[in-house]
Amino acid sequence: MSEPTRRLKTLPTHLALVVTCLILMVPLYWMVVTAVKPLQEALASPPTLWPHHVAFSNFADALRQAPFVRYVANTVLTAGLTAVGNVVIGSLAGYALARGRFRGRGVLLGFVLASVMVPGEATFIPNYVTIRNLGWYDSYLALVAPWLVGAFSVFLYRQAFRSLPESLFEAARLDGCSELRLFRAVAFPLVRATSLTVFVLSFVWTWNAFLWPLLVTSRPELRVLQLGLTAFQTEGGVYVNLLMAATVLSVVPVLVLFATTQRLVISGIGEGALK
Repeated sequence: MSEPTRRLKTLPTHLALVVTCLILMVPLYWMVVTAVKPLQEALASPPTLWPHHVAFSNFADALRQAPFVRYVANTVLTAGLTAVGNVVIGSLAGYALARGRFRGRGVLLGFVLASVMVPGEATFIPNYVTIRNLGWYDSYLALVAPWLVGAFSVFLYRQAFRSLPESLFEAARLDGCSELRLFRAVAFPLVRATSLTVFVLSFVWTWNAFLWPLLVTSRPELRVLQLGLTAFQTEGGVYVNLLMAATVLSVVPVLVLFATTQRLVISGIGEGALK
C-alpha cells in the first residue's frame, strides 16, 4: 500500500480524534477565558467567547483574596508525602508479592486486587472513625495517613518486579546479597519508570482531593488547594473570574508535571505488561 493511500485511509480517524480533542478542550478554554474577564463580563448573559477587556490583574486579586500560598504549601506537603509513601510502601509490598515465597501469597494478592474494586468514597466513614479514635482529626496526619499506599501502586510494582529476569536475582543471591539489599540495589533501580508513574499519579490524585480534606479538617490553616477555592464563594455570590483565576493557578503545576513526565509515565504503566 502506497503512503498516500495509507494516509487517506487514516484521515477519518485523525479527523475524529482532532474533533474529540477540541471538544475536550472546551472546558479548559472556558476556564482560562473567564479567568481574564472583568466580573461584569464574566457574569454577562449571553456569555462572550472572548473577553472585550483582558484583566490579568485577576490573578493578583485571587492571591490577595485568600491565603493562596498557604493552601499551595499544604497541598504540596500532603501530596508529596502521599506520593513518597506510595513509592516506598508500594514498592516493598509489590516486591514481596512478586518475589517472595510464603504461604497465602495468592490470597493476599486477591485481597489487594479486590480492594481496587471498592470505591474510595466507601472507605471514608471507617477511615474517619479511625482518625477520630486516634486523635488525628484536624491534623496533617489525617490528610496523609490513610492514603500512604494504595492497591493500584502495589499491583503496578508487583507486575514490574515480575517482569525482571530471574537470572539477575539468582546471580545476586550467589554473591551473598541479602533480600533487602537485593531489593534496594538490584530490583528497585530497574523499575524507575514505574516509580515515577506511581509518584506522579499519587501526587495528582492527592492534589485534586476535596471530599476527604473537607471531612477531616476544620481549621482554615489546614485547608488544601481545592478547599481553598471555596473562599471565592460568599453570601453575596461567587466571584467567578477570581475563582477561575485561582483554578488556573492550581491546574498549572499539575499540567507542567504531567507534560514533563508523560512519556515515562506511559512507559511505567506498560512496564511489566509483557513478560
